[in-house]
Amino acid sequence: MKVKNLNNSSAKTRKLIRDTFIQMLSEKKEINKITVSALTSRANISRATFYLHFDDIYGVVKDFEEELINAFFTNAKLYATDDCEKFFDAIFSFMKENDENYKMVCKSNDVLFSAERLSIVATNKLLELVNNDKRIKNRDHIELDINIFLAGSICEYVKYCRGQSAFTLDDLYIFTKQWYHRFMKERCL
Repeated sequence: MKVKNLNNSSAKTRKLIRDTFIQMLSEKKEINKITVSALTSRANISRATFYLHFDDIYGVVKDFEEELINAFFTNAKLYATDDCEKFFDAIFSFMKENDENYKMVCKSNDVLFSAERLSIVATNKLLELVNNDKRIKNRDHIELDINIFLAGSICEYVKYCRGQSAFTLDDLYIFTKQWYHRFMKERCL
């Protein structure tokens, strides 16, 4: 963040820039088709004002992604649960609520950083829940099993957001629940 003291006016300007960027992204579908000149013209601000807040368009992208990711990571429902199924319910509920925003972010090839962060957080929380589950007897390769499942799921989610998947978000939710039940059946023997 370039502006150090984010007063009310600065916060409004950053929001205006981000909101204008989101509008343009929904129209153009690709980040590399959005220029600083076009954005500042649409937002009716000067280039100097833009550069007070961001280094370039990718700084706006990062800010937008950070907002979405922080909303996900600070979601109390996700972290308050001590049950895997409730954790999955909370994740998919959040994704549905923010479907359009995530679809816009996922159109960018720069989404890999966000997907990796999401994968790490989800993996850590799921591992914590599974490791605390006394019913699990077979603990061989649990982390590998969860990592592979979540990496594949996130990849499929990005494809869904980009309109490149034959599956819906509801399909991914159902599959996740089925995977978890198979996982637990194999692990609780």
